Amino acid sequence: MKRSLFLLIVIFGLACIFIYFHEARNLWPAKITRFALPKFKLNEIVNVDGSVKKEERSLILYWDYPWGDKSSGAPEGDFVGNCIQTYDRSKIKEAKAVVFHYTTIGQTDIPWTYYRDPDQIYVWWSAEGPAVLRIIGVDLTPFNGFFNWTWTYRQDADVFRGYGYRGYMLNTLKRGKKAVDDILAHKSNKSNIAMWSVSKCDGMSGAVKRMKYFKDMAAAGLNATTLGKCFPGSESIPQNFPMIYPSSMTVHKFYFAFENAEHCHDYITEKFWDNALRNDMVPVVWGSTKEDVLAVAPIHSFIHTDDFESPAKLTEYLQFLDQNDDEYRKYFRWREDESMTDEKMIQLIEEEHPGISVQRPPKNLCELISQNKETKIIKSLHEVFMNESKECLVDEPPKSYFQRLFSL
Repeated sequence: MKRSLFLLIVIFGLACIFIYFHEARNLWPAKITRFALPKFKLNEIVNVDGSVKKEERSLILYWDYPWGDKSSGAPEGDFVGNCIQTYDRSKIKEAKAVVFHYTTIGQTDIPWTYYRDPDQIYVWWSAEGPAVLRIIGVDLTPFNGFFNWTWTYRQDADVFRGYGYRGYMLNTLKRGKKAVDDILAHKSNKSNIAMWSVSKCDGMSGAVKRMKYFKDMAAAGLNATTLGKCFPGSESIPQNFPMIYPSSMTVHKFYFAFENAEHCHDYITEKFWDNALRNDMVPVVWGSTKEDVLAVAPIHSFIHTDDFESPAKLTEYLQFLDQNDDEYRKYFRWREDESMTDEKMIQLIEEEHPGISVQRPPKNLCELISQNKETKIIKSLHEVFMNESKECLVDEPPKSYFQRLFSL
């Protein structure tokens, strides 16, 4: 009897599953959408119903993956705007632009022996600052007259590829009074009110200076949670990107967004955008000038070391904020106001800081390629990128091969 009942239940369950999938298949697309296609045709879009739409698209050829690491680049055949991205060098004749990360082109590639159309745009790409490139021995002088555009974090680059932008934060982070209430409720009254994760504490003058500043704050009485190789015995830094810390870490109120170089123009990295703002912590900034941060950051969202006469005074202020929720909450007003827009924020920053060149929403590489009507040649990449940031290169002599192996 029990066995018969069991068989009936099994048969009934199988029948239900069959009926479900039989009916549900009518809801599935007849053709897979173009975003999942492993191969692409440059000027064709496959619609959900299987029809093909002709549309002019631009091909962007990446000469190789940054550092030779596939996880560091966009997937083959990926779309950005009205462009398709590829790493297939055999398609160089079709490419509207050819992109070279600074790790994918060397002096052995010059003189250039591959195909090149005068109308193509050759783009030099770097997310690193001049101080980093110099200390690892990157020489840009062989590429005089080779590139057309730069693609970097600098606002004056031909294409801006920064680590973040205020408008992106407004569009992606939770906002409103309840969101801020939840953030503050999560912040515990633990003794360690700040955190810092860092693994480079020597080799560069900026790395040495930021470590001294932090140690001076600790000596003044600031308790902070530290991660990374610079603090033996501490937890290792998570490898996630973008960095999403566990909730046990986001109880801290402040994050030290200390860069590894001092006063490198526009060099504001994931330390500010991802490690701090995306993890609901107030960035405490060292390295980037305050003017550079004001130009791109959400209004009233950060604390800058330049506003304090000493590390001890900054420590005193952070301790004050820790004991005064209303004052600390002011650093989240840009998220609490649900009516805040990027346009409104730009206007407010310009009114408060009339001398600041506030950044507008940046256009991506594809947009600029599509709009481009002229050919430009960068006569000296070294002058454009390295020599215009002389202040951040102070005391940063280039190193030998063996020194570079152990410096970063």
